[in-house]
Amino acid sequence: MPSGRIHDRITYICLPGAGLLGYWLTQQWPLTGVFMGGFLFGGLMFGPDLDVRSVQSRRWGWLAWIWRPYRDRLRHRSWLSHGPLAGTLGRVLYLTVWLAILLLLGLEVSNAAGYTAVTWAGLWQGTTSFLWRYRGLWLTLLLGIECGAMSHSLSDWLVSAWKRSRRTDTRSALKRTSRRSRRSRPPRSRRR
Repeated sequence: MPSGRIHDRITYICLPGAGLLGYWLTQQWPLTGVFMGGFLFGGLMFGPDLDVRSVQSRRWGWLAWIWRPYRDRLRHRSWLSHGPLAGTLGRVLYLTVWLAILLLLGLEVSNAAGYTAVTWAGLWQGTTSFLWRYRGLWLTLLLGIECGAMSHSLSDWLVSAWKRSRRTDTRSALKRTSRRSRRSRPPRSRRR
């Protein structure tokens, strides 16, 4: 499995290709920028290694505590963290729950202090309206995040497969060598 620095390099090396893919998908430069930003975010901060103590989790700084329950509940490299679509959607939903909790707490505090009179229903309606109005932007961002996370998972899978094949090749070579050495030995004499 590559180190955090190698994953970062892979993200940066793949960024021009992600830009081409983003433009091919959207045919618009502003959305291509959003796709590339999502790719960087998915590869550097929002990738599959949030399920362990990693470079990605340390990049969250003082907000890294948000990912502790996520890390404690998921087994590393499970399909829920490293799987296509499931991993990214799980992290997006997990972060959305935290953001909703913090937003609702802030709303309650501001309402209790008399600063605003925003209702939960009004907040819900405004949020869904905003998300629906800019759905193309959000979809592009999510696709970019997924591609960034998949560059991470794909490199993990490829390196693991390569290591397994090398291990298998090494074992096969050792078996062949030990068979040859057994055949070339003179027979043991029996002691009585």
